[in-house]
Amino acid sequence: MAATSAPMGIVTSSQRALVGHVAAVDGTSVYDGDTLTTAPNGAIRLQFGGSQMVLTGATVVSLNKTDAGVTATVVSGSVRFASVPGSLLEVRTLKSVVIRSKGDESAVGELTVTGPASFQIGSTKGALDVAVNGVDHTVDASTAYNVSLEGEADGGAGGQKSPRAAGTSGGIWIAVAAIAAGTGVALWLAFRSPSKP
Repeated sequence: MAATSAPMGIVTSSQRALVGHVAAVDGTSVYDGDTLTTAPNGAIRLQFGGSQMVLTGATVVSLNKTDAGVTATVVSGSVRFASVPGSLLEVRTLKSVVIRSKGDESAVGELTVTGPASFQIGSTKGALDVAVNGVDHTVDASTAYNVSLEGEADGGAGGQKSPRAAGTSGGIWIAVAAIAAGTGVALWLAFRSPSKP
């Protein structure tokens, strides 16, 4: 028999969620290649070493192990995530978008897929590095953006130019209201290790 791969993480709380086709319960291990799904009124929280992620309702995420840590690909829905130094959690979406904490600092962020070629990204603690088609953007703490991957090369309908230069392929970024600090602080406190002050 082939050796069973080691788990990448663990479910710390779950409500109306699946790991693959099996109901997720507290303590369920997750492995390379697993797909997580939440019902419209469901949620699931996972821990990957020191990093954590929460899937809110109607969300689908696939997990993969990398040399550096864990990659979570958001197919649909919304996730909140906390990445800490030494425990890399990389979040991907829409084939060309890669999100990770910037530098060696801890970061807490939120990602929502809003359409087949659009998403919203925000940070509630620390800075995020967001690469779109290889073009890097920094999302600072308490800021959020709506990002569209459509029309950046040709200016969209009517020939109007986008806020970014044509052909940059980094998406059209529009600042939106800052994420509530209270939500970010509560999420960060929930993610902190009990052994830390």
